[in-house]
Amino acid sequence: MKSKLLVGVLAATITATVTACAGAPATPDRTQPPTSRTEGSGAPAPGFPMTPATPGTADGQTSPLPDSDLNVVMVVVDDAADISCAEMPEFLPEISAQLRDQGRCFENATVTSPACCPSRAVLQTGQMGHNSGVTRQIDAPKLQVEDTIQYQLRAAGWDTYGTGKYFNGLSPWPFEAGEQDSGFVSSDFWAGMKYYDYPLWDDTAGEPRIEPGHINATTRTGMFLRDFIAANADSDRPFYAYAAFKAPHTDNSARTVVQRDPLPTEANRNRAVPPFRWRTEADTRDKLPIFQNQLRPRRFYERLYEARTRTMYDVDDEMGKTFDLLRELGELENTAIFFVSDNGYHLGENNWETKGDPYPASMDVPMLAWLPSAFGSGVVDDRPVGLIDLAPTLYDLLDVTPNHVLDGHSLLSEERRTGTYFELQNEKSDIALKESGFHPGTVPTWAMYRSGRSSYLEYYRRDGSVLRSEFYRDPAYEENLLWPGNRARRPDAATLAWFRARLREGRTCAGTVELGSPNPCP
Repeated sequence: MKSKLLVGVLAATITATVTACAGAPATPDRTQPPTSRTEGSGAPAPGFPMTPATPGTADGQTSPLPDSDLNVVMVVVDDAADISCAEMPEFLPEISAQLRDQGRCFENATVTSPACCPSRAVLQTGQMGHNSGVTRQIDAPKLQVEDTIQYQLRAAGWDTYGTGKYFNGLSPWPFEAGEQDSGFVSSDFWAGMKYYDYPLWDDTAGEPRIEPGHINATTRTGMFLRDFIAANADSDRPFYAYAAFKAPHTDNSARTVVQRDPLPTEANRNRAVPPFRWRTEADTRDKLPIFQNQLRPRRFYERLYEARTRTMYDVDDEMGKTFDLLRELGELENTAIFFVSDNGYHLGENNWETKGDPYPASMDVPMLAWLPSAFGSGVVDDRPVGLIDLAPTLYDLLDVTPNHVLDGHSLLSEERRTGTYFELQNEKSDIALKESGFHPGTVPTWAMYRSGRSSYLEYYRRDGSVLRSEFYRDPAYEENLLWPGNRARRPDAATLAWFRARLREGRTCAGTVELGSPNPCP
């Protein structure tokens, strides 16, 4: 069985269209912030023919080499719980030694929308879901590939490559067959349901087939990433490599809840892990009924934690090998490396398992960046940052002008948010059930605004009216100060009015203060 990479098809021409919402109007000039709160937000433009997927193409003509020769490796793990910068060596020793000790660790990193598909769209576009159109797990077809970092770097002359999991709800096979454009020059994507015995695209047969060898999906992703880097070693073009590991996501192929533990490799299957911390919430009467009973016993979460930690050791091993390869090729000093999770994961916190809710275990994620000339060495950065800032950072770092409005800020700037906006739309779909288990579909649509230690949250009914409001000042979100039992500590009317106003602005925000947007995202 051979992937496109392994048979050397590094510049396949792709001319198909990307599916988008039919009938939505095209945005006249997407590089300018909207002139009103509604213009430029909502559904994306219709699908349109893509330019050929050869490095640095524009209107069918090969572009000159980019001015920058900097490579980029973007590493995304799936559903990893947050790890403090101090704890990082216990869970990711190889990654920590390279990216934390010699790079920058972001202590207060969050996701905009704690579900895989919306979060990956945020990472790739630098846009809020309400601007890209991707607000649910089923919305991947709405993404405009021209707005992704891989598409724009390809057009600017980078050799772009993706491997692992692309998007929920999109079959990887049209992309691997060259029928649809992912924005990457070449890719090795496959359906991310299993750790073992998963199909890969066979270029010779022109169809997906299960490859013999019983290779763990984490190992496979690392192998594909290093194969691409090695094949690119003699190229005169810099590269952008996107490696989306399945770990530490649960095993979607399992038939029952108790069989969903992620599957580590043999090398780490019995590896010792740090002690499990049971962080259940004693009293959840101040929350929605779905959070008022602990879903699983402690042993369930402890076993899941151990398996998840061991699959993260697998990722760490693969990245250690990747660092070694870059070093051997003389490319490490010329490669920016980012590590992040697409969202967090509950292991009993707030009486919840999995994700999709607005509480810290879902929202907070590890984030690291390495390139000493840009990010310093051994820096712990306590600014509020997020996945939405990664695309703006890359454009800034590589001196590429984006073709659409960005809602995030470059991590290279001195910008420090005074507030952060978050959002997620409810869905009850087969994709959500397969991807996230059986609980996130019960979380109503919500939006939240956070400033300093305070967070104001609204849940919504199907008609858009407010179902419930919550206000927190404690970091674990265990004391809802709008609950009647906390009346004595309820925030005053002026404070609530201020947070409600910021939340309303966030729901339609577009662009940033730097862009001169009339309603900038915080």
